[in-house]
Amino acid sequence: MNENQAQLLSFTLGDNIYGLDITRVQEIRALGEIRKLPNTPSHCMGVIDFRHAMVPILDLRDIFGYTAKSIDKQTVMVVVSVGEPGNEMLVGIVVDTVSDVIAVSLSEIKKSPRLGNNVSTEFMTGMFKYQDKIVVMLSLESIFETEKFDDLKTIVQQQTALV
Repeated sequence: MNENQAQLLSFTLGDNIYGLDITRVQEIRALGEIRKLPNTPSHCMGVIDFRHAMVPILDLRDIFGYTAKSIDKQTVMVVVSVGEPGNEMLVGIVVDTVSDVIAVSLSEIKKSPRLGNNVSTEFMTGMFKYQDKIVVMLSLESIFETEKFDDLKTIVQQQTALV
């Protein structure tokens, strides 16, 4: 990889392809046993013990408003690091499938279009074409650093203190 390229882990939600900065990915694993937490929103599936840390598992399909799909053998969890260095939080995101690691030239990445005042696009950092499909690049911070995740962070911190 050179400085004029981005390397992304691509994954699917429904028929759509998304990409995450590969440097944020800690592990890709099968969706195993998850400990449910009380009084959490529907997109929070619970927590797992990941390398001696309590990691919240969030259903990205639910967060993005996709129709619920049953969990099957191809459903995977991607453990990612969210936040600024020194203030990171590990989060597991559930996706339909993981595809490839894509190297894309920065010049090929287009700015995300504005879709009106009522449609939030701040979670998208750009888009590009890959094998005749549009890939949406995601900003983890924009997704998880919103107020709606503050309560979840508190719950996870409390669970960690109990371990």
